[in-house]
Amino acid sequence: MIRWTVFLCLSLFLALQIGGEDRGQKRLGLIQGEEDARLDAERAARVEKLPPPVLPAASPVSVTFASAKPLIAPPVEPRPAPAEAEVIAVSAGTAEDVGQVMYVSGRTVNVRSGPSTRKPVVGKLTRGEAVSVVGVEDNGWARIRVEGDGVDGYMSADFLTETQPGL
Repeated sequence: MIRWTVFLCLSLFLALQIGGEDRGQKRLGLIQGEEDARLDAERAARVEKLPPPVLPAASPVSVTFASAKPLIAPPVEPRPAPAEAEVIAVSAGTAEDVGQVMYVSGRTVNVRSGPSTRKPVVGKLTRGEAVSVVGVEDNGWARIRVEGDGVDGYMSADFLTETQPGL
């Protein structure tokens, strides 16, 4: 019995050493960001290796000025205030630009491509993650965006709270 236990422990240890490489949990948006940073670093290294540009020798240039007249702009007349019927409502931003920050209250919540459980899952969020709520549908689904990860989709508004839940 002891031999089998030692053998099992040794087998698990070897399996974890060989195949258990920790690659971390990275979402698609973060992986793309790392790839962009690597490409930017490669471009910067290539630019540093370039020789400085050689400029042609400067030749003297003669400049003559015509009689300069001062530029005077016509006076600006103030516009009259619009009548009440002409007043146009202006919003601070569209729903796409402004979003309320809320926190995920469920243990693991699916983010879907549309406001239905029949739509495919595009990501998963865990308790305490902050999301930007773009809008709330009539059927109880909230359109959310996670800025750093690039996750954009719908999740049930039942799993969102205004205060960060205890982890």
